[in-house]
Amino acid sequence: MRETNIKLSAIWIVHFLLWSFGDILSLMQEITVPANNSLLLLVAAPLGVIQVGLILIPFFLKDRVVKITTYIFVPVYLFFNILNIFDISNGWEYLLTSVYIALNILTAVVLFKWNVSKKKA
Repeated sequence: MRETNIKLSAIWIVHFLLWSFGDILSLMQEITVPANNSLLLLVAAPLGVIQVGLILIPFFLKDRVVKITTYIFVPVYLFFNILNIFDISNGWEYLLTSVYIALNILTAVVLFKWNVSKKKA
């Protein structure tokens, strides 16, 4: 099952890097404009930290724990990314958000195909 763990980590790495790229690009573009949605920014910081954990846990925890944890956080990120659509002001943000949502759906597909069976002693 290591290949599934690597797939999950790779998906979360791509999501994290694109999210970081989007944040940097947004900051560079709107450096003089204050943020218009502080609640979105308040939620985004912990979600970024959680993503780092989601990148690492497939290598340190058991497969069942990884699957359950990912089942919990995929809908959270999907919901957050869908809410992000309403806060978009530039065209490139629509593209990035659609990639975020596609990565969340891809993660869900990988999880649904992942058959974690209990090992016999």
